[in-house]
Amino acid sequence: MYRSLDDSDADTAAGNPSAGRRRVLIIHNPNAGRRRRRHRLATVIAELERAGARVELKPTARAGDAIRYAHAALASAALGEGPDVVVAAGGDGTVNEVVNGLAGGTLPLALIPLGTANVLAAEIGLDERSDALVRAILHGLAVPIHLGEANGRRFTLMAGIGLDADVVASVSQRLKRRTGKFAYAVATLQRWLAYRRHRFLIEIDGVPHRAAAAVVANGHYYAGRFVCADKARLTEPLLHVCLFEKPGRWQAVYYMLGLFGGFLPRLKSYRIVTGREIAILEDDARPVQGDGDVIARLPVRIRVADETLPLVMPAAG
Repeated sequence: MYRSLDDSDADTAAGNPSAGRRRVLIIHNPNAGRRRRRHRLATVIAELERAGARVELKPTARAGDAIRYAHAALASAALGEGPDVVVAAGGDGTVNEVVNGLAGGTLPLALIPLGTANVLAAEIGLDERSDALVRAILHGLAVPIHLGEANGRRFTLMAGIGLDADVVASVSQRLKRRTGKFAYAVATLQRWLAYRRHRFLIEIDGVPHRAAAAVVANGHYYAGRFVCADKARLTEPLLHVCLFEKPGRWQAVYYMLGLFGGFLPRLKSYRIVTGREIAILEDDARPVQGDGDVIARLPVRIRVADETLPLVMPAAG
């Protein structure tokens, strides 16, 4: 579980689920996940309908569809029509688009994780069994979370520059659909071989820092269930900037081993600085990844977004 909820959380949480949610809009990326996970979607829909919910499924065909569908649902809800809950069925990229369509509204977002990493589902401790997903969609408490924003594009978990963003920008989508995480391993090797030494000038609340790469964390998980910023929480309006200070091809390997092995915080050239306004003003158009997709190019300004979003947490079994 992401974190326990006390009475004050319940008082301020959006989307009181006591009566259950009966109108469900599922925004689905048909390219997300492999056959077993796509079967999960059909099972969840069948169980929702058996529970008496009215389900509308809207598959996406191209980038931006999920944003448009979510924005239209938010507009309908403002008129007293449309769904009680919007469900993102896909990977973290699909979730990111839906978040950008719903941000600032009161319509809650729930998840059916189908993608490669499903980091947001891991962040909140969402059980991926179909019965648990149905309980969450219909009865889970919707808790307001804070979002990050990079050049106007919101993100839920993280934004990154450096090697990880270069990998995201170069991963083969065709190979990703066929092999999942292996596609990232291939892209990582390619970008590692093409590595060029560089240190970015990163301003955090006006204070300059230098680093070879940085991850601006809004949650504590990264690339699955690896911990990058242990104290970062979605419910707090604060960004944790993870600075990988030393450049170099083999230094990058050392950082990856630290992340995967759980000893990253013990490395002397790794540190975390908290802040609300981050600026990287180099004008070289290098990619900025957010929630596993390229969401901006340098120069970039990253900040805590003004809007919050009601995110459906796991329901008690």
